[in-house]
Amino acid sequence: MTVLLAIALLLQAPAPVSSNAEAQKAYEEGNAAYEKQENDKALAAYDRAISLDAKNADFHRARGRALARLQRHGDAIDSCSKALELRPDDPAALIDRGHYYINLRKLDLALPDLTKVEAMKKDDYGLFYHLALARYLTGDFAKAAATYEGCLRTAETADNRTSCQAWQLLALIRAGRKADAQKLLDSFTPDPTQKPSAYIDRLLLFKGVKTEDEVAKGMEQKDPVQLPTIAYSIGIWHLLNGREPKAREYFEKAVAPPSQQSAFGAVASSVELARMKR
Repeated sequence: MTVLLAIALLLQAPAPVSSNAEAQKAYEEGNAAYEKQENDKALAAYDRAISLDAKNADFHRARGRALARLQRHGDAIDSCSKALELRPDDPAALIDRGHYYINLRKLDLALPDLTKVEAMKKDDYGLFYHLALARYLTGDFAKAAATYEGCLRTAETADNRTSCQAWQLLALIRAGRKADAQKLLDSFTPDPTQKPSAYIDRLLLFKGVKTEDEVAKGMEQKDPVQLPTIAYSIGIWHLLNGREPKAREYFEKAVAPPSQQSAFGAVASSVELARMKR
C-alpha cells in the first residue's frame, strides 16, 4: 500500500471518543507523527494512549498501522484483533488485518476478513484493492478482475487509479479477457500530475511504450519497495509472454531484499515461484 493511501485511510477513521483527555492527546500526537512518517514516535504515542485508555478500539487500530509501517505485521495483526475484540465486525479493522495477512502471505486468513467486509456492502477503496489482490494471488483471476472495478470506482487519486489498473490488467489477461486488457492499455495515459512509479511503468511496459531495460533501470535505485514491484512487473510480463526462465529470474530478484518481504511485489513473486514448482 502507498504511504498516501495509508495516511488517507487512517484519517478517514471515526474520531475516537475517550473520557481520558491525556489518552486523547497521546492519540492525536500519534496521528501527527504517523502523518510525518515518524513511525517509532507514532507507535510510542499510541502505546501511551492505550496505557491510559485500553478500551478504545481506534487506539489499537492506529497502533497496528504504525507497527505495519515498521514491518512488524504479526504485531499489527494482534493490534487489529484487539480492536475487533472491543468493536466486533469493525470494517476498518477487518480491512487492515486482511491487508497485513497479505503482507505475511497468509492469504487463507486474509480472504475471510475481506470478504466479510464485502458482505457488509462497504464501498471502500482499501477493501476493493486488498480483496482483489488476495483473489488475484490465490488464482481467482476472474473474480479479481471484477473486484478491481470497485477499486477503480472508489479511487480518489490518479495514483490510486493507476495502482488498480496495474493489477487489474494482469487479472484480465489471466482470466482470458484479453480484449478488455487491451482496451485498458489503449485507454491508459499517465496523468500529468503523477510522478513516475513502478505501476505506471508496468502499464507502459505491457503497452509497448517502454522497454524492459528502461523499466529495469528503476531497480538500480535499490528502493526496498519499488524494487520488488518493478521486478514482479517485468517477471509477470515475461511469464505471460511465454518466457518462464526470464520470469523466474525477475521473481527471484523481487524476493531477494530481506527488508521488504512484505511488499506486494515480493508477495506476488513468491506465489509465482511456488506455482512454478508445482
